[in-house]
Amino acid sequence: MAVTSSSLQTALDELTYKDLESYDKSNVRGSSALGKEEFLKLLTTQLSYQDPLNPQSDQDFIAQLAQFSSLEQMQNLNSTFNNTSAYSLIDKYVEIETTNEDTGETKQVDGIVDSVKVSKDGAKVVVDGISYDVNDIYKVANPTDEQWVAKLEADAKAKEEAEKEAEKENDK
Repeated sequence: MAVTSSSLQTALDELTYKDLESYDKSNVRGSSALGKEEFLKLLTTQLSYQDPLNPQSDQDFIAQLAQFSSLEQMQNLNSTFNNTSAYSLIDKYVEIETTNEDTGETKQVDGIVDSVKVSKDGAKVVVDGISYDVNDIYKVANPTDEQWVAKLEADAKAKEEAEKEAEKENDK
């Protein structure tokens, strides 16, 4: 597609650079901050500013749609891979560092992963009954015998307390 209009270039620059200034880079992996939403914005801007005397050819348009489809499939594949790889953390010893968004306090947690929860927001590991984001994990190891014993004792104690609570409820 031949770009003859300077307004197209200005619009593309505004879409690309203005959006990137306010873009949350903390959730971006890899070297590119442009995603499928930005790709669609660029594509629609190209279509709205194309030269009516020299329109974009069908082949160029189809090639761009194919690129968009490929981008979306790669993102879906990456998301599926990240969620699936979280399952390999079950029964692993992990160290997690989380930051409270309200107070800014940093908290470190460690323990053996009991299970994994997958939702639209991504995968979370469950350690001692509390869910943590997989991205907050900074260390993964095989648990030692002492860590397993401590976990089994804590699980037995929690089960015993739950049974006592259930008995109290039944007595009422």
